[in-house]
Amino acid sequence: MSANGLGPLVRLWGLRTEQLPAATASADELAPLLMAILQEAVPFIDSAAPKASAAPDPKLWRRKGTHSHADSAAKVEVLERAVPAADLERIAAAAAAAAASSSSSGGGSGSGSGSGGKPKAAGSETWCCRRSVHADKAEKGTASWAEFDRCFRQHHAESERAFTPACLDAREALRWDCAGVEAHEGGLAWTDFRLVVEEMRHRIGKPVLKDRTFPVLQMACRVADGGEGAREEFVVVSIPVPDFAKSEKSTLAAEKGAQVATYVSVERIRKLDGEDGDGDGSIEWLMATASDAGGVLPAWVQNLAAPGVIWKDVPLFLGWIAKERQSGAKDGAANGAEAVPQASTGVEVNTMPTVSSGTGGDTRVAATDGP
Repeated sequence: MSANGLGPLVRLWGLRTEQLPAATASADELAPLLMAILQEAVPFIDSAAPKASAAPDPKLWRRKGTHSHADSAAKVEVLERAVPAADLERIAAAAAAAAASSSSSGGGSGSGSGSGGKPKAAGSETWCCRRSVHADKAEKGTASWAEFDRCFRQHHAESERAFTPACLDAREALRWDCAGVEAHEGGLAWTDFRLVVEEMRHRIGKPVLKDRTFPVLQMACRVADGGEGAREEFVVVSIPVPDFAKSEKSTLAAEKGAQVATYVSVERIRKLDGEDGDGDGSIEWLMATASDAGGVLPAWVQNLAAPGVIWKDVPLFLGWIAKERQSGAKDGAANGAEAVPQASTGVEVNTMPTVSSGTGGDTRVAATDGP
C-alpha cells in the first residue's frame, strides 16, 4: 500500500476478469488476495469512524449532514472524501511495478492478486459514507445483530434485491471455497471468509436512462470469536469487475444491450459497548462507496447527488425487515430455521417525508428526489 494507506485493490478501476482467482484455487492460494483486500479495506473504513473516537478523520472526510426517517429510529450521518487523481496515479504505477516484478520472478499462483498491467485511473474518486447506530433489537425502527448478520454477511445479494426497490435483479455468478483461511488486521483475528462474484441490475431513471448492471468481486469476513478485545464485527468489500461480461459465468452483464457500471464499497457492521460512547448493546452500521454509472450521466452530477442518496438504504432495510418479521409471524415461520431473504415490493424512500440536517445546521422537511 501507499504511504497514505491506500492500495490498488479497493478502487473504482476494479479488477479484470483475467485477474480473478482460478475457479479451482485452493484456500491457501486465495489467502494472499483475501489478506490484501482486508489490509486495504479495514484502515480505509476506520478512517471514517475510528474505533478510538468514532469521529471521522477531518483531514480526509467532510461532514455532509444528517438525515432522519420514520422507518429508522437512528439518524444517519453522511460524509464525503475525495481521493485525488495524483494519489491514484501513484498507486496505479506502484501496482504495475509490483506486478511486473512478480511476473519476472515467476510469482503468482492464480490468486488474482498480481497479474495485469497498470490500472487505469480516470481522474479522482469521490467516496460517500454513511454511519448510523442502532439498538440491537428485533423491533420496528431497528434490527437485531442476527438480522444484520444474516442479511448483509450471509445473504447479501438476496437481501439487497429484497429491500431495494431499484434493484431489479441480483445473482451470485461465482463462489470460491475459502474454508480454513484466517488473517490478522487492525489488531483482530478474522475468519469465515467468503468470496463471490455478484451481478446486480439497478433502475436509475427509466425511460431517460438505461438500467445499470454492476458486476463485483465481493469478500466478506468476520472477527473470530474469543479473541483478545474481540467483539462481534464483520466487513463486506465489493470490488468492480467491469469486463465480467466476457466470462462464461456472466448472465446479467452479458445480456444484449446491458449498460455495465461500476461501484466499489466497504461496509463495516459491529457491536458497540459503553466504551464506544454509544451505549452497550448498540450496532454501528458504516458503509462507504464510490461509483460510476457510466453512459451519458456526467461524473460531477453523480457525485453531487450521492450524499442525498446513500443514506436511504438505512430506512429501506429497516422498513423491509419490520415487514418481514410481521410476515414471518403470520406465516408461523419462527420454527427454528432461518429464512433466506425473498424479493418483495418495498416503499420508495424518495416518496416519503424525511428530515435532513445540513452541515450549516439548516433543518428542513422535504420529499427528497431519488437518484
